[in-house]
Amino acid sequence: MQKLKKDIRRQVIIQAKNEFTAKGFKGASMRTIAKNAKVGLSNIYNYFKNKDEIFKEVVSPVLAALEKRMEDHNNKQYITTDVFTSEQYLSEMINYFVDLVKHYKTELKLLLLQSHGSELENFKKEYIDRSTEIGIEYIKRMKEKYPEINGELSKFFIHTMSSWWISIISELVSHDLSDKEMESFVSEFIIFGTAGWKKIMNA
Repeated sequence: MQKLKKDIRRQVIIQAKNEFTAKGFKGASMRTIAKNAKVGLSNIYNYFKNKDEIFKEVVSPVLAALEKRMEDHNNKQYITTDVFTSEQYLSEMINYFVDLVKHYKTELKLLLLQSHGSELENFKKEYIDRSTEIGIEYIKRMKEKYPEINGELSKFFIHTMSSWWISIISELVSHDLSDKEMESFVSEFIIFGTAGWKKIMNA
């Protein structure tokens, strides 16, 4: 019986993902999700409280991936001027963003572009705000380790850079690029951004 419940829950998530992808959160129908999952509409509430809970379950893998990146951003290993010149770091960054978009393209599109009306509709703003605070802390730690660098960067500049990254991801999931095209673009953007940060920080 437990396995059956897991199977029903999984099927609801699969059909909900299809429905959200086709219509966005606001336009998605619980009745359609239940019908396509072959679950009675009233029975679906035995597995999920509401449409919001299903939506959050659908995008949970990418939420976890983004949270992990946020937590890792200020790790000690990255508090170094090597990030401006290291080929290994450059490769890690390129692989991270390419893999993120390749593996979670649908979930990212739902989260960033189709979440209107859901409890996650303000995710972009909240993520940018958190990223800004983490960026400010990163600059502070870099300045403590390297007193000679420029640490006087405005909060609005860091906020804008954080917003820029979210916009880039939104663009990537909105276009049908080949893996090669995406890798090329991400590589170009990270090289461009890294050179800019190096220059502005006098690192």
